[in-house]
Amino acid sequence: MVASINRPLAQRLLAVMDQKDHWAYASLTRPGLSRAQLLVHFQHEYLVYVRDFPALLARVLGQTPPLADVRAALAENIYEEQTGGLSRSGPHPDLFLCMMEGLGFERRLFEERACALHPAAEHYRGLLCDAAGGAPWQAACAALTIFVEGSRNERAELSGTFVRPQGDDAVTRHPLVVHYGCRPEAMKLTRAHGAIEGAHRNDAWRIVLDNVRDDDAALVHAVTHTCERLLWAWHRYRDGVAELMGLRIADSAAASVEAGGPRLVLPGAATLSVTPRRAGLAETSRSRRSS
Repeated sequence: MVASINRPLAQRLLAVMDQKDHWAYASLTRPGLSRAQLLVHFQHEYLVYVRDFPALLARVLGQTPPLADVRAALAENIYEEQTGGLSRSGPHPDLFLCMMEGLGFERRLFEERACALHPAAEHYRGLLCDAAGGAPWQAACAALTIFVEGSRNERAELSGTFVRPQGDDAVTRHPLVVHYGCRPEAMKLTRAHGAIEGAHRNDAWRIVLDNVRDDDAALVHAVTHTCERLLWAWHRYRDGVAELMGLRIADSAAASVEAGGPRLVLPGAATLSVTPRRAGLAETSRSRRSS
């Protein structure tokens, strides 16, 4: 895998993942947020992608060609997300709600009718749904398994310089336990991620890199452009949630601010200014269902 990530396609995708970071994240790793602010954040996380992620993965699987290794890896991922069978835990959306109960939030607060999503969040959710069912299948796979499941630590994790915390260590060090009083026994989702996500990260990159040649310019463009669009929409989504939480970029010690706001540098594309926006600036505010 280390050799493969030196390929041009891998470097373009890693450049996207390097920027899957948001100025408001620092607020979630330290004390100071109110319960109302935490609820807004987690309502959006659940309804935008956690609840329907197994179904989105199934859409990707449904359009893959008869490649046994690809279908097996995606099916294994779906099996874990929907049942928790590999980690011997439970359905990941349900484990998320268990974690919320550990914070003292009732499950009913995460029903669609209980939460008014920011329009930028609805737009991002719609893009995820479209990407999961869109062609080519390699782009759909990259969107869900590399972009959505991956993080800003992708480059370090693939090179072996970042090791994902596991077990008791991951739970006891988690900010929700340390700063916000979540019961450790409610953190089964964190344990499940620590147990299986490393293997899923390798599968995700292997599938995409094995099935997209660097000399296939059209396919490379489709894969990278899909992830770049998601990155742009993800930043607007996170800006929208931060706005609803009442967070300001000037208050974040982790923010690196230029005159026009933080900037995304997308390979082969113009530099884009990312500025926190009001609801009316989302391209659409229609309600999308990812299931």
